[in-house]
Amino acid sequence: MILNHKKGKKHLTHFKKQVKIKQIATILACLLCCCSLKNHAQRYNEEYHLPVAGLLGGINMTQVDGDGYKGYNQVGFTGGGIIYLPFGEMDMPIDGTVALSMEVLFSQKGSKGGAPIPGAGIESQTIKLQYAEVPFQINFYQGSRKSNFGMGLSVGYLASSEELIYDNSGVRIKEGLPPFRKFEFSFVFSGNVHLWKGIFLGPRFQYSLLSVRKNNGMFGGRIDQFNNVVSLRLMYLFKRADY
Repeated sequence: MILNHKKGKKHLTHFKKQVKIKQIATILACLLCCCSLKNHAQRYNEEYHLPVAGLLGGINMTQVDGDGYKGYNQVGFTGGGIIYLPFGEMDMPIDGTVALSMEVLFSQKGSKGGAPIPGAGIESQTIKLQYAEVPFQINFYQGSRKSNFGMGLSVGYLASSEELIYDNSGVRIKEGLPPFRKFEFSFVFSGNVHLWKGIFLGPRFQYSLLSVRKNNGMFGGRIDQFNNVVSLRLMYLFKRADY
């Protein structure tokens, strides 16, 4: 009887320890859950989940690589609209997220050379190209009032083109030469530096991935020609309260 009593007491003590361990584990699990929910609530940033739109406008400084001239001598206008589509909170080493951006632009490109091309009989040459463009970029994004940067691809449609030759006989429009391709595919890299409220200053570099024209090496240029563009733009992003 005494032996059975001791065994029963030992089992009871063991049972109490197990209950106590389970209680402690339950309390710790609840604390961890509360901390996790608290951290999630603190990390939530509305701007990382909601789209934001804006307007763009600026200048293109351009050249056509392969036309026999160098330098960003042709200046044109670029402008249109933009929308950012953030991907939500992401586990990144610094505060920020990833956002897809899409633009709809009117963009003037081309080249301007003011020196004779040896052996071509040309005193100077001007190329004027006007495109409708839709660039898509993946951006590091911190909100509609923070600087951002991104890179991606652009699809452009050539709305009009004009090419002028200045030679010994005067000015004439080139005729019978290979036309510029109607579609352009290019690489884009851009940054937007926040200045004030919703205003950003944005430098951009853009280069054709495929040639915009087969020139057959005429007029001192290479066989393939490519648009080479450096832009400086102003962007305004609306706050959602402004919609």
